[in-house]
Amino acid sequence: MYSISDLDVAKACETPYEFEVKDDDTGKGTGIFLSVIGGHAQVIADFIAKKLNERRTAEAMAEKRDPRGKRPHVFQVEEDIEYNIEQIALRVVGWRGISDPYSHAAAVKLCTINPSIKDQVLAVSEDLKKYPTRFSTSSASSSGNQPG
Repeated sequence: MYSISDLDVAKACETPYEFEVKDDDTGKGTGIFLSVIGGHAQVIADFIAKKLNERRTAEAMAEKRDPRGKRPHVFQVEEDIEYNIEQIALRVVGWRGISDPYSHAAAVKLCTINPSIKDQVLAVSEDLKKYPTRFSTSSASSSGNQPG
């Protein structure tokens, strides 16, 4: 039997998972290790909610200023790109193998200048097998006994 806390994916995603960045050409490790939280961590959910609330507020204010919609407020593509990079960089919480000290601003820069690393961070942070709950670890160990 499981408790609700055994099923808490968001809590499991708060525990960083360290992975080695792979070289795109060779597939070999680069010696750069990033510590990444999962995409369902509360800090990620809070960031997404905050940004969506800001966007909705801006849209509502634009509509209020121009109720007939003659000058619609349009969000620029650059804003979407910045949002995407920011929410992926937020998942990086530390590193080894990079001489610059870790900071969130440095993680944003890393994800901005290196799309491959950004993509690897996103892939790892969305892989829930890297952030197991008590439920997922015990169900995986007993899955061989399931009828099927």
